[in-house]
Amino acid sequence: MGTPENKAAAIAVHTRAIPGSHGDAVAALLAPGFRNHDTSPGGEGGAEALLATMHWYDEAFEDQRVEVLHAVADGDLVALHVELSARHTGFFRGVAPTGHRFAVREMHVLRFAEGREAEHWCVRDEAALVRALAHPAPVAVGAAAAR
Repeated sequence: MGTPENKAAAIAVHTRAIPGSHGDAVAALLAPGFRNHDTSPGGEGGAEALLATMHWYDEAFEDQRVEVLHAVADGDLVALHVELSARHTGFFRGVAPTGHRFAVREMHVLRFAEGREAEHWCVRDEAALVRALAHPAPVAVGAAAAR
C-alpha cells in the first residue's frame, strides 16, 4: 500500500470504526506490535490501550461522529485533523451525564507499515472537554468554537 491507500485507511478507521466502537475492525487494521502514544491516562500502550480508550469514549458518548477537516499523507505517515461531536450520556472524568451535545477537535498522526497502522499519536484538549461537560452550554470546545 502507498500513500493514498494509507490516507484512505486512516480516514476510514477514524470516521467509521472507532466512533462505532468496532473493535474487531480496528484490530484487523493494526500492524503487529502496534504502539499507541495517546497522552490520555491509560491511553499509551499497544492495541489493547487503543481499544480501551475507544470503548471508554463509547460508554461516555452516544451518537459519535467524526468529521475529517484535514488529511495529509507523506510516505508512511498520515496526519488527520478531525472534529468529534457526540452526546454526553455516560460518566466521563468524573462528570455525570448531561445529555448535551458537544464538539471537540483533535489531531492524529499515524504511521503505517505494510498497509496497517503501526503507530498512533493523538492530541486532544480533554481539560476543555471536561469543563464543557461540567458546565453544559450549547458551545463547542477549543478551536471548534471559532467556527
